[in-house]
Amino acid sequence: MHYPEKYAKVKLIIKQAKFMKKIFLNFIFISILFSVLQGCSKNTPEPPVPTNNVVAEINTPAGEKGYIYIDGKYIERVAPAAVSLKKGKHVVGIALKDSWKYLRKEMDFQENTVLTFTGEDQPKPKVWKALWVGISAAEGGGCTTRFSKEELDAGYNYFQWSITEHFEKYAYGTMQWEVTRKDLDETVKVNLSDSRYVLEPEELTRHIDIKPGDYDCIFVFWREKFEECELAGNYLGLGWTQPMSSSMKTGYVTIKFDVGNGTIEDKLSYFGNNDPGMWIHEWLHTVGEVYYTSRGCVLPKQAGDGLRVHAAEIYNYKFPWLDWYRDFISARVKDPSYGYVGIGPEMLLKCSLREEAGNICNE
Repeated sequence: MHYPEKYAKVKLIIKQAKFMKKIFLNFIFISILFSVLQGCSKNTPEPPVPTNNVVAEINTPAGEKGYIYIDGKYIERVAPAAVSLKKGKHVVGIALKDSWKYLRKEMDFQENTVLTFTGEDQPKPKVWKALWVGISAAEGGGCTTRFSKEELDAGYNYFQWSITEHFEKYAYGTMQWEVTRKDLDETVKVNLSDSRYVLEPEELTRHIDIKPGDYDCIFVFWREKFEECELAGNYLGLGWTQPMSSSMKTGYVTIKFDVGNGTIEDKLSYFGNNDPGMWIHEWLHTVGEVYYTSRGCVLPKQAGDGLRVHAAEIYNYKFPWLDWYRDFISARVKDPSYGYVGIGPEMLLKCSLREEAGNICNE
Protein backbone atom coordinates (compact mmCIF):
# COMPACT_ATOMS: atom_id res chain seq x y z
CA MET A 1 0.00 0.00 0.00
CA HIS A 2 2.75 2.45 0.87
CA TYR A 3 5.33 1.56 -1.82
CA PRO A 4 3.97 3.81 -4.59
CA GLU A 5 3.99 6.85 -2.27
CA LYS A 6 7.56 6.18 -1.22
CA TYR A 7 8.56 5.64 -4.81
CA ALA A 8 7.09 9.02 -5.81
CA LYS A 9 9.03 10.74 -3.05
CA VAL A 10 12.28 9.13 -4.18
CA LYS A 11 11.65 10.28 -7.75
CA LEU A 12 11.04 13.84 -6.50
CA ILE A 13 14.25 13.85 -4.47
CA ILE A 14 16.25 12.58 -7.46
CA LYS A 15 14.71 15.26 -9.68
CA GLN A 16 15.54 18.02 -7.17
CA ALA A 17 19.11 16.76 -6.86
CA LYS A 18 19.60 16.87 -10.64
CA PHE A 19 18.22 20.43 -10.71
CA MET A 20 20.56 21.60 -7.91
CA LYS A 21 23.49 19.91 -9.67
CA LYS A 22 22.68 21.85 -12.84
CA ILE A 23 22.53 25.15 -10.91
CA PHE A 24 25.82 24.36 -9.17
CA LEU A 25 27.57 23.55 -12.47
CA ASN A 26 26.26 26.79 -14.01
CA PHE A 27 27.56 28.74 -10.99
CA ILE A 28 30.99 27.10 -11.34
CA PHE A 29 31.08 27.94 -15.07
CA ILE A 30 30.11 31.59 -14.50
CA SER A 31 32.70 31.92 -11.70
CA ILE A 32 35.44 30.50 -13.92
CA LEU A 33 34.40 32.74 -16.82
CA PHE A 34 34.40 35.84 -14.57
CA SER A 35 37.81 34.92 -13.22
CA VAL A 36 39.21 34.51 -16.74
CA LEU A 37 37.75 37.80 -17.89
CA GLN A 38 39.07 39.56 -14.80
CA GLY A 39 42.51 38.11 -15.44
CA CYS A 40 42.39 39.36 -19.02
CA SER A 41 41.51 42.87 -17.86
CA LYS A 42 44.53 42.91 -15.56
CA ASN A 43 46.82 42.02 -18.41
CA THR A 44 45.41 44.73 -20.71
CA PRO A 45 47.24 48.08 -20.23
CA GLU A 46 45.04 51.03 -19.28
CA PRO A 47 44.91 53.86 -21.83
CA PRO A 48 47.05 56.89 -20.84
CA VAL A 49 45.26 59.83 -19.23
CA PRO A 50 45.41 62.74 -21.69
CA THR A 51 47.27 65.79 -20.36
CA ASN A 52 48.39 69.16 -21.71
CA ASN A 53 50.80 69.78 -18.86
CA VAL A 54 54.52 69.29 -18.40
CA VAL A 55 56.72 69.63 -15.33
CA ALA A 56 59.52 72.19 -15.11
CA GLU A 57 62.09 71.57 -12.39
CA ILE A 58 63.51 74.98 -11.48
CA ASN A 59 66.99 75.36 -10.01
CA THR A 60 68.54 78.65 -8.88
CA PRO A 61 72.17 79.80 -8.46
CA ALA A 62 73.60 78.14 -5.35
CA GLY A 63 70.08 77.04 -4.42
CA GLU A 64 69.08 80.58 -3.42
CA LYS A 65 65.38 80.92 -2.76
CA GLY A 66 63.44 82.90 -5.32
CA TYR A 67 59.85 83.87 -6.04
CA ILE A 68 58.55 82.13 -9.18
CA TYR A 69 56.73 84.07 -11.91
CA ILE A 70 55.04 82.44 -14.90
CA ASP A 71 54.32 84.81 -17.80
CA GLY A 72 54.80 87.78 -15.50
CA LYS A 73 52.51 86.59 -12.70
CA TYR A 74 53.69 85.40 -9.29
CA ILE A 75 52.34 81.88 -8.65
CA GLU A 76 52.90 81.70 -4.87
CA ARG A 77 55.76 79.22 -5.23
CA VAL A 78 59.38 79.55 -4.17
CA ALA A 79 62.29 78.04 -6.09
CA PRO A 80 64.04 75.64 -6.13
CA ALA A 81 60.85 73.75 -6.98
CA ALA A 82 59.03 71.73 -9.63
CA VAL A 83 56.03 73.44 -11.23
CA SER A 84 53.38 72.26 -13.67
CA LEU A 85 53.00 74.22 -16.91
CA LYS A 86 50.65 73.97 -19.84
CA LYS A 87 52.44 72.93 -23.00
CA GLY A 88 53.53 75.91 -25.06
CA LYS A 89 55.65 79.04 -24.80
CA HIS A 90 56.17 80.57 -21.37
CA VAL A 91 58.37 83.08 -19.60
CA VAL A 92 59.65 81.69 -16.31
CA GLY A 93 61.02 84.35 -13.98
CA ILE A 94 62.75 84.11 -10.61
CA ALA A 95 63.04 87.06 -8.20
CA LEU A 96 65.95 86.01 -6.00
CA LYS A 97 65.11 86.63 -2.38
CA ASP A 98 68.53 87.60 -1.00
CA SER A 99 70.47 89.01 -3.95
CA TRP A 100 67.48 91.02 -5.27
CA LYS A 101 68.00 89.97 -8.88
CA TYR A 102 65.43 88.93 -11.47
CA LEU A 103 66.33 86.02 -13.75
CA ARG A 104 64.22 84.88 -16.68
CA LYS A 105 64.03 82.19 -19.35
CA GLU A 106 61.65 82.14 -22.30
CA MET A 107 61.09 78.83 -24.08
CA ASP A 108 58.61 76.42 -25.63
CA PHE A 109 57.69 73.67 -23.15
CA GLN A 110 56.64 70.42 -24.83
CA GLU A 111 58.08 67.91 -22.37
CA ASN A 112 59.29 67.71 -18.80
CA THR A 113 62.25 70.05 -18.44
CA VAL A 114 64.98 70.97 -15.97
CA LEU A 115 65.57 74.74 -15.84
CA THR A 116 68.87 75.74 -14.28
CA PHE A 117 69.13 79.49 -13.83
CA THR A 118 72.49 81.27 -13.75
CA GLY A 119 73.67 84.86 -13.68
CA GLU A 120 73.56 84.80 -17.49
CA ASP A 121 69.76 84.78 -17.25
CA GLN A 122 69.61 88.26 -15.71
CA PRO A 123 68.12 90.63 -18.32
CA LYS A 124 69.53 94.04 -19.08
CA PRO A 125 67.67 96.54 -16.88
CA LYS A 126 65.39 99.17 -18.34
CA VAL A 127 66.90 102.64 -17.98
CA TRP A 128 64.68 105.20 -16.25
CA LYS A 129 65.72 108.85 -16.19
CA ALA A 130 65.11 111.19 -13.28
CA LEU A 131 65.62 114.92 -12.83
CA TRP A 132 66.23 115.90 -9.21
CA VAL A 133 65.69 119.61 -8.58
CA GLY A 134 66.94 121.29 -5.42
CA ILE A 135 65.14 124.55 -4.62
CA SER A 136 67.44 127.06 -2.94
CA ALA A 137 64.67 129.61 -2.29
CA ALA A 138 60.89 129.04 -2.19
CA GLU A 139 58.64 132.11 -1.92
CA GLY A 140 55.04 132.18 -0.82
CA GLY A 141 52.78 134.19 1.47
CA GLY A 142 55.17 137.13 1.52
CA CYS A 143 58.19 135.22 2.84
CA THR A 144 60.92 132.88 1.61
CA THR A 145 62.40 129.61 2.84
CA ARG A 146 65.98 128.72 1.95
CA PHE A 147 68.25 125.69 1.64
CA SER A 148 72.04 126.03 1.60
CA LYS A 149 74.13 124.12 -0.93
CA GLU A 150 75.23 121.74 1.83
CA GLU A 151 71.64 121.10 2.86
CA LEU A 152 70.66 120.38 -0.73
CA ASP A 153 73.61 117.99 -0.92
CA ALA A 154 72.25 116.11 2.09
CA GLY A 155 68.78 115.94 0.53
CA TYR A 156 70.17 114.68 -2.76
CA ASN A 157 72.30 112.01 -1.06
CA TYR A 158 69.22 110.72 0.74
CA PHE A 159 67.36 110.56 -2.57
CA GLN A 160 70.21 108.61 -4.19
CA TRP A 161 70.20 106.21 -1.25
CA SER A 162 66.46 105.63 -1.75
CA ILE A 163 66.94 105.02 -5.48
CA THR A 164 69.35 102.18 -4.68
CA GLU A 165 67.64 100.84 -1.58
CA HIS A 166 64.01 101.05 -2.74
CA PHE A 167 63.45 101.86 -6.42
CA GLU A 168 66.01 99.50 -7.96
CA LYS A 169 65.98 96.90 -5.21
CA TYR A 170 62.21 96.39 -5.14
CA ALA A 171 62.28 96.04 -8.94
CA TYR A 172 64.84 93.22 -8.51
CA GLY A 173 67.30 94.96 -10.80
CA THR A 174 64.90 95.38 -13.72
CA MET A 175 65.19 99.19 -13.41
CA GLN A 176 68.33 101.29 -13.61
CA TRP A 177 67.87 104.95 -12.73
CA GLU A 178 70.02 107.63 -14.31
CA VAL A 179 69.69 110.79 -12.22
CA THR A 180 70.43 114.34 -13.34
CA ARG A 181 70.70 116.93 -10.59
CA LYS A 182 69.83 120.59 -11.10
CA ASP A 183 69.77 123.13 -8.26
CA LEU A 184 67.83 126.35 -8.88
CA ASP A 185 69.50 129.40 -7.38
CA GLU A 186 66.69 131.78 -8.36
CA THR A 187 63.59 132.12 -6.21
CA VAL A 188 60.73 129.77 -7.10
CA LYS A 189 57.16 130.65 -6.18
CA VAL A 190 54.86 128.25 -4.36
CA ASN A 191 51.10 128.69 -4.52
CA LEU A 192 48.48 128.42 -1.80
CA SER A 193 45.99 125.74 -2.83
CA ASP A 194 43.35 124.21 -0.54
CA SER A 195 45.01 125.76 2.53
CA ARG A 196 48.44 124.38 1.69
CA TYR A 197 51.44 125.63 -0.22
CA VAL A 198 52.31 123.63 -3.33
CA LEU A 199 55.10 123.91 -5.89
CA GLU A 200 53.16 123.25 -9.08
CA PRO A 201 54.68 121.71 -12.25
CA GLU A 202 53.74 124.83 -14.21
CA GLU A 203 55.92 126.95 -11.93
CA LEU A 204 58.89 124.63 -12.38
CA THR A 205 58.64 124.83 -16.17
CA ARG A 206 59.12 128.59 -15.94
CA HIS A 207 62.65 127.84 -14.76
CA ILE A 208 63.49 124.58 -16.56
CA ASP A 209 62.63 123.60 -20.12
CA ILE A 210 61.21 120.07 -19.99
CA LYS A 211 59.90 118.25 -23.05
CA PRO A 212 57.96 114.97 -23.30
CA GLY A 213 60.42 112.11 -23.42
CA ASP A 214 63.15 113.88 -21.42
CA TYR A 215 62.50 112.21 -18.07
CA ASP A 216 60.49 109.45 -16.46
CA CYS A 217 60.00 111.51 -13.33
CA ILE A 218 60.95 114.90 -11.87
CA PHE A 219 61.69 115.01 -8.15
CA VAL A 220 61.62 118.43 -6.44
CA PHE A 221 63.01 119.13 -2.96
CA TRP A 222 62.13 122.37 -1.18
CA ARG A 223 61.97 123.72 2.36
CA GLU A 224 58.83 124.20 4.43
CA LYS A 225 60.13 126.36 7.31
CA PHE A 226 63.01 128.81 7.58
CA GLU A 227 63.45 131.28 10.44
CA GLU A 228 60.08 133.10 10.70
CA CYS A 229 58.77 131.87 7.35
CA GLU A 230 56.47 128.85 7.22
CA LEU A 231 54.97 127.58 3.97
CA ALA A 232 52.65 125.20 5.73
CA GLY A 233 50.65 122.30 4.37
CA ASN A 234 49.48 119.05 5.91
CA TYR A 235 51.72 116.83 3.83
CA LEU A 236 55.35 115.80 3.39
CA GLY A 237 55.22 114.80 -0.25
CA LEU A 238 52.94 114.91 -3.27
CA GLY A 239 52.94 112.76 -6.39
CA TRP A 240 50.91 113.73 -9.46
CA THR A 241 48.82 110.72 -10.49
CA GLN A 242 48.32 111.24 -14.25
CA PRO A 243 51.73 111.88 -15.81
CA MET A 244 50.62 111.44 -19.41
CA SER A 245 48.00 114.17 -19.02
CA SER A 246 50.51 116.92 -18.25
CA SER A 247 52.26 119.00 -20.91
CA MET A 248 55.61 117.53 -19.80
CA LYS A 249 54.27 113.95 -19.98
CA THR A 250 56.39 112.88 -17.05
CA GLY A 251 55.99 111.93 -13.42
CA TYR A 252 56.14 114.81 -10.95
CA VAL A 253 56.97 114.54 -7.24
CA THR A 254 57.64 117.19 -4.61
CA ILE A 255 58.97 116.81 -1.08
CA LYS A 256 58.28 119.77 1.21
CA PHE A 257 60.85 119.14 3.90
CA ASP A 258 60.76 120.49 7.43
CA VAL A 259 64.24 120.42 8.96
CA GLY A 260 62.92 121.14 12.45
CA ASN A 261 65.11 122.44 15.27
CA GLY A 262 68.19 120.35 14.49
CA THR A 263 70.22 119.84 11.34
CA ILE A 264 68.96 118.42 8.07
CA GLU A 265 71.28 115.44 8.60
CA ASP A 266 69.57 114.71 11.92
CA LYS A 267 66.11 114.89 10.37
CA LEU A 268 67.05 112.74 7.37
CA SER A 269 68.63 110.21 9.71
CA TYR A 270 65.37 110.06 11.65
CA PHE A 271 63.40 109.37 8.47
CA GLY A 272 65.95 106.81 7.32
CA ASN A 273 65.56 104.87 10.56
CA ASN A 274 61.82 105.25 11.07
CA ASP A 275 59.94 106.19 7.89
CA PRO A 276 62.31 105.93 4.93
CA GLY A 277 59.84 105.67 2.06
CA MET A 278 59.06 109.31 1.23
CA TRP A 279 60.46 109.22 -2.32
CA ILE A 280 59.29 105.72 -3.31
CA HIS A 281 55.80 106.44 -1.95
CA GLU A 282 55.32 109.56 -4.03
CA TRP A 283 56.85 108.03 -7.16
CA LEU A 284 54.41 105.12 -6.89
CA HIS A 285 51.56 107.63 -7.11
CA THR A 286 52.88 108.72 -10.51
CA VAL A 287 52.85 105.22 -12.04
CA GLY A 288 50.70 103.11 -9.69
CA GLU A 289 47.38 104.93 -9.89
CA VAL A 290 46.59 105.33 -13.59
CA TYR A 291 49.65 104.76 -15.77
CA TYR A 292 50.26 101.04 -15.29
CA THR A 293 46.54 100.36 -15.22
CA SER A 294 46.44 101.79 -18.74
CA ARG A 295 49.28 99.41 -19.63
CA GLY A 296 47.16 96.41 -18.65
CA CYS A 297 48.38 95.76 -15.10
CA VAL A 298 45.95 94.61 -12.44
CA LEU A 299 46.91 96.84 -9.51
CA PRO A 300 45.74 96.93 -5.88
CA LYS A 301 42.28 98.31 -5.28
CA GLN A 302 41.76 101.95 -4.38
CA ALA A 303 41.62 103.13 -0.79
CA GLY A 304 38.77 105.28 0.51
CA ASP A 305 40.42 108.43 -0.86
CA GLY A 306 40.56 106.89 -4.34
CA LEU A 307 44.32 106.24 -4.29
CA ARG A 308 45.80 102.77 -4.74
CA VAL A 309 49.09 103.58 -3.02
CA HIS A 310 47.11 104.40 0.14
CA ALA A 311 45.48 100.94 0.25
CA ALA A 312 48.22 99.27 2.31
CA GLU A 313 46.05 98.72 5.39
CA ILE A 314 43.27 97.19 3.30
CA TYR A 315 45.78 94.47 2.40
CA ASN A 316 47.01 94.18 6.03
CA TYR A 317 50.40 95.83 5.56
CA LYS A 318 51.96 97.73 8.45
CA PHE A 319 53.85 101.00 8.93
CA PRO A 320 56.42 102.01 7.67
CA TRP A 321 54.99 100.26 4.57
CA LEU A 322 58.26 99.10 2.99
CA ASP A 323 56.86 95.59 2.41
CA TRP A 324 53.88 97.25 0.75
CA TYR A 325 56.07 99.25 -1.65
CA ARG A 326 58.12 96.13 -2.43
CA ASP A 327 55.10 93.95 -3.17
CA PHE A 328 53.31 96.70 -5.12
CA ILE A 329 56.34 97.10 -7.41
CA SER A 330 57.07 93.36 -7.70
CA ALA A 331 53.39 92.32 -8.18
CA ARG A 332 53.14 90.23 -5.03
CA VAL A 333 50.21 91.94 -3.30
CA LYS A 334 47.74 89.16 -2.50
CA ASP A 335 44.25 90.14 -3.62
CA PRO A 336 41.21 87.95 -2.82
CA SER A 337 39.68 88.56 -6.25
CA TYR A 338 42.68 88.55 -8.60
CA GLY A 339 45.39 86.47 -6.95
CA TYR A 340 48.60 88.50 -6.87
CA VAL A 341 48.56 92.05 -8.23
CA GLY A 342 50.97 94.92 -8.83
CA ILE A 343 53.39 96.10 -11.52
CA GLY A 344 55.89 93.24 -11.76
CA PRO A 345 59.40 92.68 -13.16
CA GLU A 346 58.25 91.74 -16.67
CA MET A 347 56.27 94.97 -17.04
CA LEU A 348 59.20 97.03 -15.73
CA LEU A 349 61.43 95.54 -18.45
CA LYS A 350 59.11 96.96 -21.09
CA CYS A 351 58.91 100.59 -22.20
CA SER A 352 59.36 103.23 -19.55
CA LEU A 353 57.04 106.19 -19.16
CA ARG A 354 59.60 108.45 -20.85
CA GLU A 355 59.87 106.16 -23.88
CA GLU A 356 56.12 106.07 -24.31
CA ALA A 357 55.84 109.85 -23.90
CA GLY A 358 58.59 110.40 -26.49
CA ASN A 359 57.09 107.88 -28.94
CA ILE A 360 60.26 105.76 -28.83
CA CYS A 361 58.61 102.69 -27.33
CA ASN A 362 59.66 99.48 -29.08
CA GLU A 363 58.16 96.54 -27.20
